[in-house]
Amino acid sequence: MLETERTIYDELIGRDYTTVLYRQEDTRSAVYINEVIDGDNVWEYIVHRSGRDGDLGTAADLEAAKEVAFAFMNDPVASA
Repeated sequence: MLETERTIYDELIGRDYTTVLYRQEDTRSAVYINEVIDGDNVWEYIVHRSGRDGDLGTAADLEAAKEVAFAFMNDPVASA
C-alpha cells in the first residue's frame, strides 16, 4: 500500500528529490525509496525496509526501484 510519494525541490542540493514510502497492510512493515548520490556523483534510488539488515538494493531509476520494493513485498518469506 502506498503511504506517501512526493517530489520536492531541495535548495541545499539544487534539484528535485523524490521519496516513496510503502506499508504492508498485514504487517505494517515499511519499505522506503530515497534518492542518494553514489561515489561517482551519480544519483540513484536506494530501496530499504524497516528493521535489521534493511538494504534491499539500488536502482538507476524510480520505476526500477519500485520493482525492487514490490518484489520484496510480494515475497511472503522475505517480507515476514
